[in-house]
Parts: sequence; structure tokens; C-alpha cells
Amino acid sequence: METNLQSRKKKVLPIAILGGSLALAGAIAFFTLHGSKGAVLQADAAIYAAIPTGAGKGDFMAQSMDMTKPVDPELTNLDSQIITCSPSVDSLMSSAPSYQGSCVSPSGGSVSSTTGLYMSGQCCSPLKDTVAYHANLLKLQAYKSMPNIPLDPMHTPIAMAKQWIDYDNATTLTPAQQAIMNQAMDMSKEKPCCCKCWHYFTNEGVAKKMIIDGTFNAQQIAAFWDASDICGS
Repeated sequence: METNLQSRKKKVLPIAILGGSLALAGAIAFFTLHGSKGAVLQADAAIYAAIPTGAGKGDFMAQSMDMTKPVDPELTNLDSQIITCSPSVDSLMSSAPSYQGSCVSPSGGSVSSTTGLYMSGQCCSPLKDTVAYHANLLKLQAYKSMPNIPLDPMHTPIAMAKQWIDYDNATTLTPAQQAIMNQAMDMSKEKPCCCKCWHYFTNEGVAKKMIIDGTFNAQQIAAFWDASDICGS
């Protein structure tokens, strides 16, 4: 005859098995979730470490919300370029390339090589939405007839920036030509750039060439500047 104790054991055993299964499932879910998050954090840390400038690192931290969310690879690529508010690029073309800080990060630094790197933006604030950036790239296609100008200002070759900065420094407009430049300044929201950095003098040089060649009027120059916005946000 089955005793009361044996009967209770039979009832308890399935419950214990069920409880153990639920605990195991919960543990698997916990470690799957946190293991995945840990892998993401580890990947983000590796990306952060590879970003060359302090400004780029600051932009990445803002975009990732302090590494709590993934960042669009396109934004990561922009973070990984040269971000500086320096008025020139000469120091980047030396045998020991270096750069100055920016509005995002005042600290400058150096890189072992500039191979594969471009002058980029986000120097005043991080870019978080690429929609406006892509729209501006399409607008800049209207100027592709002019050779050797930055049609993707977030990826401006260092040598191209230097060419236009040098041209800007070496070129003085006539009073009539300067009047066109002044009109463009009045029309443009962005002007050559929001601060007098390498991008400002690159765009000013491009505008001088447009005016001297007579290929674009003040309104078109203003539109070029506005579509060349690289400041971020």
C-alpha cells in the first residue's frame, strides 16, 4: 500500500522538475541577453579605440549614448576621419601628421599616417541622422562640372583641402568680384562654414574660383555653401 509520504513525493517531483526547467530557461535567457550585450559593448570599445581624434571619440559616445546602443556604420566611418577646427591642413601633410582640437573636443593629437583618412565634419556637434547629409550630397551634384571640388565634404581629401586653402590665400578678388562674394555671404545660412576652420577657407577658395571663372552666381555659391554643411547635428 502506498504511504502518504510516497504520494507526496510523487507530486513534488514533477513540480521540482518544472521549477528547475523554468530556472534553467531563465538562466539561459539571462546569459544570452547579457552575453550579447557584452559582445556589443566589446565591439563598441574596439571601434572607440580605433577612432583617431578626440572629437571623433566624443561624437561616437554621443551617437552610441555612452555605448548603450549600436551606431550606424556610416556614422562610425565619419567619426573615424580627421575632425578638427584647424584653419589649415599643413600639419597633417608633414612627416609626423598632427591636428588641432575642435569645438567638440579641444584636445589635438597626432596620427601615425593619414593614408585612407579624409578631412571630415561633426566638429561642432555629432551627426545623428544621415537623411539631411544624403540630401546635401544630391544637391552638390549640381556642381560636378567644376573640377576637383569637394562633392562629399565629409570626405574631403587632405590634398584637395590644401589646394583650395592655398588658392584662397593667394587670390584677391576685384571690387566687383568681392561684391558677388558679399552677396553670397548675405544669402547663405551656412556661409563658407560656421567657424573659420579648414572647411571655411576651402569653401572660400572654391567660391573665389567660381566667381573668377564666371561659372556660378552669388545665389548658386550660397547654395553650394549651405549644401556643404559639415558641422553635425
